[in-house]
Amino acid sequence: MQMLLLYRMLVVVELFVAEFMFAMRLHRRKLFSLRFICCFVAEECVALLLPAYYNAVYTSFTFFLLFLISVPIMVFCCNESWKTVFFCTIAAYTMQHLAYGISNFFMTIVNGGESPILGMYFEGKFDLAKMDLYTLLVMAIYAFSYFSAYTAFYYLYIRKIKPKEEIRIKNTGVMLVIGFALIVDILLNSIIVYHGQDRNILTVLMNTVYETLCCGFLLSIQFGLIKTGELKNELDVTQYLLREKEKQYNISKDNIELINLKCHDLRHQIRSISKQQGLSAENVKEIEKVISIYDAAVRTGNEVLDTILTEKSLKCKRDGITLACVADGYALEFMTAADVYSLFGNALENAMEAVMLLPEKSRNISVAVHKVGDMVSVNVTNPFSGALTLDDGGLPVTTKEDKNFHGIGLRSMCKIAEKYGGICSASAENDVFVLNVLMSCAKKS
Repeated sequence: MQMLLLYRMLVVVELFVAEFMFAMRLHRRKLFSLRFICCFVAEECVALLLPAYYNAVYTSFTFFLLFLISVPIMVFCCNESWKTVFFCTIAAYTMQHLAYGISNFFMTIVNGGESPILGMYFEGKFDLAKMDLYTLLVMAIYAFSYFSAYTAFYYLYIRKIKPKEEIRIKNTGVMLVIGFALIVDILLNSIIVYHGQDRNILTVLMNTVYETLCCGFLLSIQFGLIKTGELKNELDVTQYLLREKEKQYNISKDNIELINLKCHDLRHQIRSISKQQGLSAENVKEIEKVISIYDAAVRTGNEVLDTILTEKSLKCKRDGITLACVADGYALEFMTAADVYSLFGNALENAMEAVMLLPEKSRNISVAVHKVGDMVSVNVTNPFSGALTLDDGGLPVTTKEDKNFHGIGLRSMCKIAEKYGGICSASAENDVFVLNVLMSCAKKS
């Protein structure tokens, strides 16, 4: 059998191993193992049946054809979108091609400067039927090179894909450019294989450097798209929540104003009724006390902060939570209404959720807003129970399963702080959690 046919079958093995590594991070269909093995055998048959012509363009075409066949195979084996599968197969092919260049370089070093691959893919270099020491050495170097390269690729790239989570790629055009660049790279490599000098170690070295830089650059761009997609999705969610917070603020403001107006009217009506019906002073006082629960307006000097604190104080009274506030509302005049509502709304909601796990006597939250020079400090303090883990940024890590949507409030608060030239951090000691937000209120010139 011609070495080119054997090498083509070997490339299918390399490609399927790389794709299998990606498949382990995706949603796999039922009977995945059986599907994958059957598809592997089928593609090996295709690789064996394709005619073997020693031509750079034709050889590149056959390799590209084998890659194209692997795309629907991955769709058949994994329950993912075509875009996700195309992303993974492109990355797998790039990994395979980069590992190929690395293995060729080490085999050339051991072979005394003569490349076993250049000169038409091992043709005439060794005889598999003999299995002499040289053949075994080349095979060992090949296996070690691919194992090392694939292991490095896993830790550098594949591990960044969150298991069974959708890969969000916003820029399909960049993916197509990456695929085109990889095709050009493979074509140029085939030309070097057929026309390069297999005894010139400088040729092999330059080819390896080129392969490494090109494929490494393409992989970096690809996986950079994942991070960009995640950030874009997070930004979309954050902006949506900010818009919803602004709507909620307007509704809350109207509701609280209406409640306060009705409570004010009720007081006068009760006093009038008490005079007509002869109610005792104690009964009138008790009724007014009940009404005062709803007439819980907070006055800090900032209308938006007053609204959110009043709204939350009603919920706190209902749930047996003591909410204490020492706030200079005038210090927040530099912030937009939506940002004030979102910042304090998220902070208080998180605090209320935490203290609800405690006995009623331990449920207390304190809010402090102070201005010092050109800086404004916001502190929200509450007790908590259980373990609390802080991330590298000093913020608590959500314990809820759906981490895509939980924890958005914290990130939203950080973005608001950054918007005003500040920072958002947290500390947790002796079962007391403290959220600290520091912002600049200085006017930008």
